[in-house]
Amino acid sequence: MLLFGLSWLPLSASAEPGKPLVVIDPAHDGSDKGVRFSDDVYEKDVTLAIARSIQKELSPIQNLRVQLTRDSNRAVSIRDREQFVRNAAPDLFISLHINAGFGKKASGFEIYFPGFKGQAQSENKDSSVILTDMARNKHLNDSVRFAYILQKNLEQVFPRKGRGLREAAVPVLEGIAKPAIVIELGFVSNAEDKKQLLDKDIQLAIAKAISKSIKELF
Repeated sequence: MLLFGLSWLPLSASAEPGKPLVVIDPAHDGSDKGVRFSDDVYEKDVTLAIARSIQKELSPIQNLRVQLTRDSNRAVSIRDREQFVRNAAPDLFISLHINAGFGKKASGFEIYFPGFKGQAQSENKDSSVILTDMARNKHLNDSVRFAYILQKNLEQVFPRKGRGLREAAVPVLEGIAKPAIVIELGFVSNAEDKKQLLDKDIQLAIAKAISKSIKELF
């Protein structure tokens, strides 16, 4: 569940020029378990399972690098996660979350993209600031384009359950002009969503839909 920003990490990213880097963030870890499915299953477990499947689906693609912010339940500080993302400067950042609340009837997936309220043209800005604004707007457009691709493919897994695309503040990405999205995959507070998200076949279908979307983008 997305609360106050994004949750990130592994502390280094190998650079391979010419190969786009996709960073997948399975939200929560360690004692920060996220929303609860049962006594022994939490959001952190489901998002990690899906993230691992995405990495496995994309591993045969030689011209693409995929890295997870975590591959275990080891706890890592927010500061270290933020530093990792800034250093890695991924070409695409995807954070996986699971929703809760809004009553038992609320269901379906939501896709968030980071908003940018700056304007490229302004008499009060020098050329370097204008160029920075233009770059951010380009990557905002890329984020929205990817969000539409992803929505289309996830609707094949969850027909008529898309709740739309939404703009959200993503503080940790401030200063990094790269495409980024957050996916809320469903509501643990909804019985049908909860059952689907615990289903290993559905988890794999979600991973395949996200992987397909990444391949379509690149």
